[in-house]
Formats: sequence, C-alpha cells, structure tokens
Amino acid sequence: MTGGLRTALTVLLAAVIGAGGGVAAVIWLQQTPEETVQRPDFTLPDLAGERRRIAEWDGDIVVLNFWATWCAPCREEIPLFTELQTAFDDQGVQFLGVAIDDPEPIRGFIDQVDMGYPTLYGMEAALDVAAAYGNDRGTLPYTVIIDRDGRIHERFSGQLHEPDLRPILEDLTDE
Repeated sequence: MTGGLRTALTVLLAAVIGAGGGVAAVIWLQQTPEETVQRPDFTLPDLAGERRRIAEWDGDIVVLNFWATWCAPCREEIPLFTELQTAFDDQGVQFLGVAIDDPEPIRGFIDQVDMGYPTLYGMEAALDVAAAYGNDRGTLPYTVIIDRDGRIHERFSGQLHEPDLRPILEDLTDE
C-alpha cells in the first residue's frame, strides 16, 4: 500500500470514528435518565445574613432560580415568578432565588422590583451550587423544578415564560 493511500484511509477511518462518536454522544444526551436525581443540599446566606438551607423547603415544590442583577432576562422573569408564587402559594409551591451577585446590588434591585419570594446569594459558592444542580456552563437565568420528594423534576437554561412553567406547576400540584 502506498503512503498516500495509507494516509487517505487513515483520515477516512478517523472521520468515520469521529462521526460515530458524535452520533453516539447526541443519542446519549437526548435520552431521559431512568433514575430520578435527588436535589443536592446547600446552604447560602439570605439578605439579612442568615444562613439558609434548601432543606427548609423540603415537602414543597421548589422553583429554584439562579439569577443576577446584571442579567436582563433574569430581571424580566422575576415579575412572572412573583405572580406564580402568589397563585400557587397555597398549594405548597415555593420560589427561591439564588443571586450570583453581591448583596448591595441585590438590595438595590429588590427596592425597585417587587420580589415576592426569598433570595439567597453568593458568588463562587452560588456558582458551585448552580453547577451541582446541572448548570456547569454558568448560564443565567437557570431554573430547576424540585418536586415534593426532593427530586429534580426539570431544568431550564434561559428565560422562562408562563406557558413553560405554569403547566408543570399545575401537574405537580395535582399529584
């Protein structure tokens, strides 16, 4: 076999292996995991400086939203989340914000916008929590729905709208 033919066959084989690996990766990523994932435990401070643990809301359906004051889509979601918190409050739904920010900008933002649910904050620690919940890219906003048993039900990267969220909350509260 000549050197040119050997090189061409090697390149062709590498391309076939690479394409096959890519197809396998896409199929693997699209599969729904058969086992449910329990929510990771964490503790972060609230704006009063009190350390709060996610376990405080065990038994509730938790909408855990990672956001920042400098993130426009994050700020746009907050009025919807406040509205849905009010609508589902008596059904055991609790929205909980985790701000990737310093406390002063958060306080300034909350002074201007009605945020009808608690928010915790942190910088590196909050990013670590987001990563533990599946947001290894640091995308904001990032929202995780946790069922009453503490299992992660759904994850969303990017801004949510009412048609994305309300049906999930209705289904979970009907169970």
